[in-house]
Amino acid sequence: MAATDLTTPGGGADRQISRSQLSYWSGPATRTSGPGTRLPGQLTSAQAQSLNVPRTAFAKTSGSGNNTTAWRPTLIIAIPATAVGGTYTGTVTHSVA
Repeated sequence: MAATDLTTPGGGADRQISRSQLSYWSGPATRTSGPGTRLPGQLTSAQAQSLNVPRTAFAKTSGSGNNTTAWRPTLIIAIPATAVGGTYTGTVTHSVA
């Protein structure tokens, strides 16, 4: 998964929260179907990772064919003291490779 910076209208550094301020952990799989072993990228909050670079949410280590994996990830945003109040938007993207 990957993330963009969060921004609020108006521009400027005080209206942006860097994606390096976003932390993520996937947690365990909540539901799976199909063959294969799934390994979470970050099982617990102690393994949370910054989204300043793309991260792996889950890896499938065995099996082939159609399958699904569901999970309830956690996203934490560290809001800088200099941030201006407002509605911030950004994107977190999960992709399958």
